[in-house]
Parts: sequence; C-alpha cells; structure tokens
Amino acid sequence: MDIGRVQDVSDLNDWLKERNLNGHWNHSDREHEEFKPFLWKWPEIHAGLMKATELVPMDMTGRRTVQLRNPELRGRMSNTIHMSIQCVMPGEIAEAHRHTAAAIRYVIHGVSGAYTVVDGEPLPMETGDLITTPGWCFHDHINEGSEPVMWLDVLDARIVALGRGLGETYPGRQQPRERAIGYSNKTQGHVKASWLKHERLTPPAMRYPWTETDAAIQALRESEVEPDPYDGYHVTYTHPINGGPTLPTFACELQIGSPRLTTQDHRHISTTIYQAFRGSGVTVVDGERLEWSEGDIFVVPPWSWHHHENVSDSDNILFSVDDWPTFKALDLYREEGKDA
Repeated sequence: MDIGRVQDVSDLNDWLKERNLNGHWNHSDREHEEFKPFLWKWPEIHAGLMKATELVPMDMTGRRTVQLRNPELRGRMSNTIHMSIQCVMPGEIAEAHRHTAAAIRYVIHGVSGAYTVVDGEPLPMETGDLITTPGWCFHDHINEGSEPVMWLDVLDARIVALGRGLGETYPGRQQPRERAIGYSNKTQGHVKASWLKHERLTPPAMRYPWTETDAAIQALRESEVEPDPYDGYHVTYTHPINGGPTLPTFACELQIGSPRLTTQDHRHISTTIYQAFRGSGVTVVDGERLEWSEGDIFVVPPWSWHHHENVSDSDNILFSVDDWPTFKALDLYREEGKDA
C-alpha cells in the first residue's frame, strides 16, 4: 500500500506493520511480559530428576538438570534469574566449562566427597552450603561419594543476555585441582592479603558453609534482636571483598520464620525466588495463597504484595535469590510496606 492511499488509523497500522514499524498509540503496558506467582512441588521435581539419572547419562548432556518453567513466560522461570536443579550421581563428573553468566549452587542434598571445582579449587558440597561460581571461571562438578548430590543452580543468564552471553568448554572433562580445600575462604574472606587488589566486581569463588549460616541466625535470635517485620530473621550472604550483595546482579538470602509468625505485607520492584529449605508455611502473593512444604520452590513477581505465614509449631527456613542488586545499581529499585 502506498502511503498516499492510507485513509484511517487502521490503514496506517497496516502500512507500518508491513514495514516492521509500529505507532505508540498501539502500545500496551503489558508488552513486557508480566507474570504471576507460581509454585513448583518438590516431589514432582525430585521424581523427574531421579528418572533423568536413569535415562540421561552424563555423556549425553553437559549438565543433568531439571529446569523450572513459568507457564506465563514462554520457557523461562522469570525475566531475570534462571534456576534449575542438578544431580550428579556417585562416580560421575559434570564436565568443566565456563561462561560469562555468574552462578551459585545451593546444596539441598550434600554428600561427603562431592565438590564443585572452580579455577582449580575444590569446594565441598554439604547440605545447606552456598557456593559461588563467578562469571568466566572454569568449573566442573564431581561426586566421589556414595550418594547422589543435588543442588539448586541459579544463574544471572537472563540479565547477561541483555548483551550476549559467552561460553566455552575446558580442554579436558576435568580441570586439575591445584588449590587446597578452603583456600579462597581463608585468604579472601575475613582475613585478606593486604597487597593483593581485586578490581573485579565479581567476588572470588566462595563457600558459605551451612554451619556458619545457621550459627549466625541463632546468634541473632539469642541476642533478642527484633526480627524484620517483613521477612523474620533474615540474612544476606555478603560479597567477601566489599561486604555488598553476594553477586553484583543478585543476592542470596535466608530467613527463619518463628512458630505461628505472620509477617507484614510489602512489595518491591525486584523478583524473588524461594526454596523451602526446612519446614512448611504459606506465602500470600497479591491475595493468592501459596502453600509450600519442604523442598518446594516458588517465585514472587516484581511489585507484588506478599507476606509469609508459619502455621506450624516449629521454625521454617526459606532460602531465596533476589535481583535487587541489579535494580539498585541502575537506580531503579523501589519498595514499600503496609503497616500491621
């Protein structure tokens, strides 16, 4: 159609569409793919993962993972953070590779003899441990124990994809273990070499043992510090160099809900993904009740009113990842709460 034959808005819309153009008058606020909260049940995740250990050998796939998919996001879990659950069986190796996306491993079933190896340093994988894998560091996983090891894989792949994510495989299936266990924690944690400077925003590979995380929370409770009104006893795994969030793009956090606790409603511009590490409870998101049990995983979309309820007589524990560091770095972060 020639532009001179356009007689009304409908004709104009057709003319623009033929040329891969669009008028702002057709703009919809929903074009950025909003999504609703969603809950994945652990028995289903586990059943699928265990069946994969029977049917999918490691030489068939670089990583044996079950990926979480939000039904409203065309094959993604969220718009920013990717999560999957990985299993390595006794005697298996997940081959070494690296990518620009940074990752963390939160161990949901640890095994003595299981390691993530990052740039030559083996990091043990015990239940409740958090392990960081900085971007562009070679890493592989090996299970020299007697049971399957399972963990949450969380990557900032969706954020990295704003540009272009890069990756490459290691020359061999495994990298040599050239450093002692605990090297990074000992030399780049609370006590650091004063003459070595770290220019990268990405932290070194670190292991946050569950024993230390649990001790930190118990110390807060014993000191009679009042819990956060929105998240209970809530802690962040901090960047070992600058004391900031776990990674420049997302933070790893953990919270304990005391028996019969109901937190206050709040909302924030960031996305939060939770895993029920211990116990059970309810999270209410924009009026929708997500009833979760141990192992379940759920996502709270940006700018959604939500609160947590512990309806039992024992503590519950939620591990979470949240992309608030990205939004704060861009000066886009907003949050607000409701009074009790």
